[in-house]
Amino acid sequence: MSSTRRERPVALPRRKGRQTLQGFVREHLTEIERALFEGVPYRSLLEALREAGFREGTSKSLRVAVCVARKGAVERTSTQVAQPPTRGTAEASQRAQPSSRPLQEDDLAALRKRFRELVRPPRPGSDEPDLLV
Repeated sequence: MSSTRRERPVALPRRKGRQTLQGFVREHLTEIERALFEGVPYRSLLEALREAGFREGTSKSLRVAVCVARKGAVERTSTQVAQPPTRGTAEASQRAQPSSRPLQEDDLAALRKRFRELVRPPRPGSDEPDLLV
């Protein structure tokens, strides 16, 4: 790193009792990521962690804690998105269906014909467009 680059001091909240580094990083992940995005090196974050009450810790342990916290954050958001809505599910499912009548044989034949047209590749040597692309 060049010596002309100025490092911003990072202020992190105090450690809560016997809180682990993993738990601290998980709790303050947005602040730590914001500092990293702004160009603060891990070395400065490690100093801020020492001021916050962590006596032990290396740059590698901080990197691992940030990586684990990021992975956990992604997993938590993906499970939250996958949950079905709790209110209005009956109305939403009724609105999603275009009609309640069963498909007639003519409708099924038209769907089959359109499907075959879409999956059929263009004839060799013709200027037909490939409908799947």
